[in-house]
Amino acid sequence: MSKAKKLIINNKTKIFILAPANTFTGGPECLHQLAFHLKKVFKAKTYMVYLPTEVEKPVHKNFLKYKTNYSKFVEDNNNNILILPEQFCYLKYALRYKKINKVIWWLSVDNFFSFKFREDNSKFLRSLIKIPYNFISLFNRITKFYFGILTYHDYLKYIYNFTKYHKQKEVDQAHLHLMQSQYAFDYFKDKFKNIKKLYDYQSDMVLKKCKEKVKKKNEICYSHKSNKFINEIKKVLKFKFIALKNMSANQVINIFKKTKIYLDFGYHPGKDKMPREAVLFNNCVITNLKGSAKNIHDIPIPKKFKFNENNENIKKISKLIELIFKNYKKEIKLYKRYQKKTLLERQNFKKQLSEIFIKS
Repeated sequence: MSKAKKLIINNKTKIFILAPANTFTGGPECLHQLAFHLKKVFKAKTYMVYLPTEVEKPVHKNFLKYKTNYSKFVEDNNNNILILPEQFCYLKYALRYKKINKVIWWLSVDNFFSFKFREDNSKFLRSLIKIPYNFISLFNRITKFYFGILTYHDYLKYIYNFTKYHKQKEVDQAHLHLMQSQYAFDYFKDKFKNIKKLYDYQSDMVLKKCKEKVKKKNEICYSHKSNKFINEIKKVLKFKFIALKNMSANQVINIFKKTKIYLDFGYHPGKDKMPREAVLFNNCVITNLKGSAKNIHDIPIPKKFKFNENNENIKKISKLIELIFKNYKKEIKLYKRYQKKTLLERQNFKKQLSEIFIKS
């Protein structure tokens, strides 16, 4: 892996960042945070470009605080920079520009493959390719996850390992690849020469509200992406479980304030915001070993809080939950490192930006 050169920002440079129109999720927030800092720190002329471009009010109300400019057009010349997320529709859209310097920010690994699979294949072909996966999923349900869970995203990653997807024009057009997680960095470091890290950070609202003190209850919240496995855990325990689904950012925070445990047995496509948010509100985080949860950098919690999703571990997780409720003050201390690392994210984000861009 060769060391990637810094991107030069001069008085002529304009930076364009692709994002979905009027959408509020973690990925678009990362892109707006980036636009905000490029404008503030490097005094760069920075513009969001929302897709589809015909949306009348493309800026989501939750992103108005970033005060970013937006444009319906990308100016395609050698001085300018185009930054885009890894979703395949954006990669295909960027192919129309030939002169601009392109940067792909890999906000996830797994989501790239699911979007690529959808773009590459017809509905009929997708259904054929998924037949083996459907049989595996059925077997998992019958055996109650005796051998663990193979996610749809794991299945697609396995399939694409046999192809040179990173050599295709949609991916190969990038001058630089930025990685939002250690998971993404480790996965792609041998596939790209021009690669750097850029981790996002928690919003001001989260950092402010996590300082508020609220009485905790013996309640558990969980990512709705974890439903299948968590349903088995719920059968063993009589505590209250709250699914974090169809909620506003404020509603999620209010749940985090009162719960003591956050469960996340999703597929962890990148450095997820939810576990970081949960730990700031003094929740003991318990995860599986998929995606970014597998390494100690993206979710830096002791090994005893990470489990493979199989039938054998359901009882172990249940006992751990009971232990946490019994000794909450002692167990939450084991998350101090994770909390400290999360609180330093904005500072590290600025440092990483200075290693990617240079003002001339």
